[in-house]
Parts: sequence; structure tokens; C-alpha cells
Amino acid sequence: MAGIGESRSELLLWLNDLLKLDYTKVEQCGTGAAYCQIMDSIYGDLPMNRVNFSAGSEYEYFTNYKILQSCLTKHKIEKSVMVERLVKCRFQDNLEFLQWIKKYWTQNKDESEYNAETRRKGRAGPSTSSALPVNKRPISGSTASKPLLRNVRNTVIQNNIRKSSSEQLLTLQTELSETKNQMSDLEKECSQYKDLNTAYLKERDFYFGKLRDIEILAQSTQDLCDEGIYENDKELRSFLTRVQQILYATEEQVELFGEEKVQQPSTNSIIDEETF
Repeated sequence: MAGIGESRSELLLWLNDLLKLDYTKVEQCGTGAAYCQIMDSIYGDLPMNRVNFSAGSEYEYFTNYKILQSCLTKHKIEKSVMVERLVKCRFQDNLEFLQWIKKYWTQNKDESEYNAETRRKGRAGPSTSSALPVNKRPISGSTASKPLLRNVRNTVIQNNIRKSSSEQLLTLQTELSETKNQMSDLEKECSQYKDLNTAYLKERDFYFGKLRDIEILAQSTQDLCDEGIYENDKELRSFLTRVQQILYATEEQVELFGEEKVQQPSTNSIIDEETF
């Protein structure tokens, strides 16, 4: 499925499943860390130990984007990265870039497995609000259990992501199978039309050849008449003239001939009138 046109929820589902993160907003991609690791999942040569998933300021974001830009340059990827806009963590800018990078990933990622957590070498992914400013508070006894709750929540999210991914895959496989069947039917229908067209062309050439023979015969006979061989045969000349009129008549003239034929009295009627 191409990245362009995918919704926010579809992109986040794919991103979290690929990188084993728990992003809830597209704006969180503005740190640049996720973009770096997406490219690493394709080429596997980014210095992930330098990518800062805990970045909290634009200065740290710029460092991540320098790593991303180096990757694009190294692999000769012609893509203009609007860093000044992406680091503002605005929805639309990051949605468009995430759509592009998803499309690029789809076109270039091989079938090998990618272990995102191992590539981060133990660096924890950002929390669900790391890309947005937060008020820091001292850890009290009531909040000491939050890491455990977060781990449980992350596990549930990952399970839901895997389940959703499997359901999406099954849906896509079903749609692909239906599309293949439709293509097969269309190919058969197209083949039938080709055979029919070939038959029509043969029939056209056959009758055209006969008309050409008649034309040559009429022309050669006309030449003999012009040479005086059939000089006194007026009926033959009249017949040849009529044949040539029919051969070279336009569509409008053919219709006119048809009307004249309807209006012309039959031979039997003329004989009857002369007899009586």
C-alpha cells in the first residue's frame, strides 16, 4: 500500500509496529528520531547510538536531522527535508513527510526482519508525550508505580498493533485475490475481442480484395471501350459507368442511390403499361 493518502491512524500503526514504539501523535515524529530509524530499517547503516529518542529541544532535534540528511546524501536520495518546519512538531508538516517516508520504505525495504530495539541498543523509545512540552514534577510515592503501569500498557498496545496488522494483512490478501480473479476475467474477455477483431479484419480484407478485382476489371474494360474495341456497345459503357459510380460513391451518394432505387418503377410495371 502506498504511503501517500494513508491516514494518521494507519501511519501510526505502521510506525509503532516497525519501530516498537508507542507514538500516539504524528507530531511526535518532529524530533527526527523515528525518521532516522525508518531509514535505518532499510539500509541498516545509520549510527543509531547517536540518534536521540529522548530529545526535548529543537537543538537536539536538529542533531537527529543531520544524521537523517547524511543518510539521504549517502544513498543519493533526492528529497528536500524542511527541517525548520518539521522541528516545530506541527501535524500537517510531519504527516506529509511521514507519508513520503512510508512510501519510500514500501518501495525499498527488503524482506529481512528488522529488530528496532536491538538497533537502538537499549535506548528506550520516547514516551507518548516526549515531542510536546511537559511540566516536570518530582517523583512521589504515588507515582513510583507508573513505570510498571506504562510497561503493561505498552505490552497491550503492541499486542493490539500486531492483531490489527494481521487483520489488515488478511484483508489485503483477500482484496488481492479478488483483484487477480477480476484481472483474469478481463484478460479472457480481451482475448476474445482480439480474436473477433482478427476475424473482422480478415473478412474486411477478403471483400476489399473482391472489390479491387471488380475495379480493375471495370477499368480495363473502360480502357478497351476508349480504344474503340467496344465503341458501339452503349449498354456496356452504361454498365461500366454505373459500376464505377457505385465503387467510388461517398456515403451521401450511396444513400441517394438507395432513394432513387425505391422511386424507380420496376421493369414488370413498365412492361405491363406498354402491353396494355
